[in-house]
Amino acid sequence: MVICYFSIRRRGLGRTVHPFSEKAFYLLLWRAILVALMAVVLMVTRSFELGVAFLIGANVALLFSVGLIAWKSQLDEKQIVRTEAWRTLGVEERPAGEGGRRWALNSLEELALQFAKASSAVAIALAGTALVMSAAQ
Repeated sequence: MVICYFSIRRRGLGRTVHPFSEKAFYLLLWRAILVALMAVVLMVTRSFELGVAFLIGANVALLFSVGLIAWKSQLDEKQIVRTEAWRTLGVEERPAGEGGRRWALNSLEELALQFAKASSAVAIALAGTALVMSAAQ
């Protein structure tokens, strides 16, 4: 089975990125965009005060981060084949064998933790902004 690689320039490093990693990245990015859209809708519809709206956004970002960590912790080598990133690939693009599944699991876990870290940073920024705004009043 041939594993297809193609080159994507990331961060100027010129690394090659496997199609599984690319699919996983864009699927997690899509989920983050949907969560951000949901947070904006909740912020606008549930509060007229800006500080409270920022706290709502911080809570949604923190819940997304915790959800990603919980999802990552329940993944294993057998369940990786049930993820969307795996199923959207063609048979010839999937990593082959048990080693390929282990690599895909490690790659997906690392990516999920990076998204959780970024989401936590957004939650910290929003909560800090809300705190500064409440102290200024």
